[in-house]
Amino acid sequence: MASSVLHDKKISNNRIDTYLKLIYENSDSEHEHIKKAVSWALREIGKKDFDYNEKALFIAHELIENGNKIQIWIGKDARKELENLVKVEERDRLISTKTKMGSNI
Repeated sequence: MASSVLHDKKISNNRIDTYLKLIYENSDSEHEHIKKAVSWALREIGKKDFDYNEKALFIAHELIENGNKIQIWIGKDARKELENLVKVEERDRLISTKTKMGSNI
């Protein structure tokens, strides 16, 4: 999911919305690699544009509120990266204000 959102320039919004649903539904897996993959996918979707940033942050906050230890970790991991994103003209995707290029804005 994360890779296709990052690299597929023709990915449809319906596909991304399906990914968000799958992320939410599979966010309680106790497997470490799944937990990290879910977080990575949520973060990459949130960097697509400001609309998806808002959707991804909403899901991150819902995961934190669920109270499940794994979902809280995923939500906090995604939230810390998604809350500080900006749009730079040279880039198609949003970037973090913590990066060199993002901090100049």
